[in-house]
Amino acid sequence: MMNREPKNSPDAHVKFAEMEHLKSEHHAIYESLMRAFKNDVRVCNYWLTKPKPPLQGWSLFEQLSIDACIVIDMLIRMRTGDVS
Repeated sequence: MMNREPKNSPDAHVKFAEMEHLKSEHHAIYESLMRAFKNDVRVCNYWLTKPKPPLQGWSLFEQLSIDACIVIDMLIRMRTGDVS
């Protein structure tokens, strides 16, 4: 059984706010994510907010505020199958 967050939970609001920020500030990245994850916002948000070992445990959403190019690079690598 899946553990789902209530739609009005504080965590769900934060995730919604993160995706809205991404859509307004980094629209090209948002569009690429929507294509890559077949418009599944839940999966996009999971991918963006979970820590990544190549980023020393930072999430991609955290990385956006430092250097959006790293997020773009990871999207390209994911799309082309480069997992090195």
